[in-house]
Amino acid sequence: MCDVCCVMIMLFKKKGSVKPMDEALLKELVEKISRLGYEVGYHHHSEIGWVSSAYNDLMGRAAAYGVENTLREHYLQGKAGGAESRRHEYLTQGTVATPEQTPLPIVTRLPPAYRMVEPPAMTAAPRSIERPKMVDRPKALDGFTLTR
Repeated sequence: MCDVCCVMIMLFKKKGSVKPMDEALLKELVEKISRLGYEVGYHHHSEIGWVSSAYNDLMGRAAAYGVENTLREHYLQGKAGGAESRRHEYLTQGTVATPEQTPLPIVTRLPPAYRMVEPPAMTAAPRSIERPKMVDRPKALDGFTLTR
């Protein structure tokens, strides 16, 4: 046989080690992989690290039964659903509910006599403070003076 024929036989050879799968196990695997995909899509987890480990564990269990493609599709659907759910929550949080109209405060004008004796503001400095001498320019910087 030629090399091409050998490769073709290897590619299309039936897998003899595929076991029949119980419906409960398939449902459990689909639920777990969908939850994993949803979490990855919703929280934008990196698919490296613990996500890759969990995904590979589930896919390894599915490989024994030959349902990898089904699980891969459910993972991608869960991932898309998580991303869509996050986007929907983000968009609905951005909407502002119309608040009840608050009444305008009533401003009363004080008489002119009160404004003349108005106490100073808390942050205003008192007017009676003199400039301290330590902020004046040192005399040594004035230079030499002639003495006669």
